[in-house]
Amino acid sequence: MKKRLFLVLLLITAAYFSSPAAHRDSVKTGWNVGMLPALSFDSNLGFQYGGIVNFFYYGDGSTYPHYQHSIYAEVSQYTKGSTIFRTYYDSKYLLPGLRTTVDMAYVTDKMMKLHGFNGYKAAYIPDYVDKDADDYISEGFYSYNRKLFRVVSVLQGAISGNLRWAAGLDFYNFDIGAVDKKKLDLPEDSTAYEYYASYGGLPRDEVKGGSHIYLKGGLVYDTRNFEPNPMKGMCTELLFLFSPDIEGRNNTHAKITLVHRQYFTILPQNLSFAYRIGYQGTLFGHTPWYLQQNINVLMLRKTLSEGLGSSSTMRGSVRNRIVGDGVIFANAELRWKFLHFKLIKQNWYLSTNPFVDMGMIVQPYRESEMEQMHEDINTYSVARPKLITTDKEAPHVCVGAGFQLVMNQNFIISADFGKALDKRDGNTGLYIGLNYLF
Repeated sequence: MKKRLFLVLLLITAAYFSSPAAHRDSVKTGWNVGMLPALSFDSNLGFQYGGIVNFFYYGDGSTYPHYQHSIYAEVSQYTKGSTIFRTYYDSKYLLPGLRTTVDMAYVTDKMMKLHGFNGYKAAYIPDYVDKDADDYISEGFYSYNRKLFRVVSVLQGAISGNLRWAAGLDFYNFDIGAVDKKKLDLPEDSTAYEYYASYGGLPRDEVKGGSHIYLKGGLVYDTRNFEPNPMKGMCTELLFLFSPDIEGRNNTHAKITLVHRQYFTILPQNLSFAYRIGYQGTLFGHTPWYLQQNINVLMLRKTLSEGLGSSSTMRGSVRNRIVGDGVIFANAELRWKFLHFKLIKQNWYLSTNPFVDMGMIVQPYRESEMEQMHEDINTYSVARPKLITTDKEAPHVCVGAGFQLVMNQNFIISADFGKALDKRDGNTGLYIGLNYLF
């Protein structure tokens, strides 16, 4: 009942905005701003509260519904301990012939999730975090404390037709430690993070995090008719990322990411089919464990792009369930705009999106070290929690459906509910926030 009331509150508060621009029919001009309290819900993070503002500049209206400049800012906190300070800028008009995107964020998470590595090779035991279960250890057993400062920047320019080049520079700083059990009122038992750190699952010089630079470049082929929710077209991104060792810890590495999205119109304007398939792998070198959950994308649609698992990749799975040196993933959904209307001089529509999500490890991370850790825990630990299994990796699958409220085609409030089909991935998840998944 509380979740239903929360969703109703979110939809009502979406009406908090102003528009100083002149309204000519349905075309928007000048500056328009969408404002709402940062009220959302994520099963892994809890309830979110704070403030969000998104400015859109449409100029004389000739480019509407495509904006000329977008400025986004957010200050918010989740009840399970995560805080977000984020600002984001995107424009095709700041630099002639180039698309400029800059995303800066500081995110803290007192209960960041570590469910292990290599998919089903890592044991997820729900009873360990269930207070009513006989095997209960702690609500924070699969958690650690993380503070992340991140700057992501990218320039895109035309090559020919719909083919573009992309280049950018990213910076990450991770400050990591064990959860504060006293402050969070948790039992003193060791967490999975502490077991991984103590028994060799995590390299000793990476246990507390570090700083990293990514130099990135790639190609983008994009024929989408409208980026926030395309009705037709495709977008394929090929990205190469190189991270030099800037702290003397022998962690120079390179990643490759290939993501293809495609959209098909079934009923003009109102019904479409969309899918996304992706691969991310390590080309060479050693990627620090706390960077492995990053799913590299050209432009972030949410504050974080992490997984596989939870709101950004597999809706219904526990957060960061599938982590390794190489992963594949896929998402497919129907998008139906079933109601269009005008309210407070703005254009709105309601839509729904049944979906299927999938992911799998194809390149394991430190597999032999994980097996040795398992043996050492069984030999030297009194508690002997199960962290590693002999299960074979297989596709992880989630299904579900969502609901969206959209203002002026660009400002999208979305709610998705997903269910994992295998209990080793969790049970269900509810995610209320901004934008479609892809």
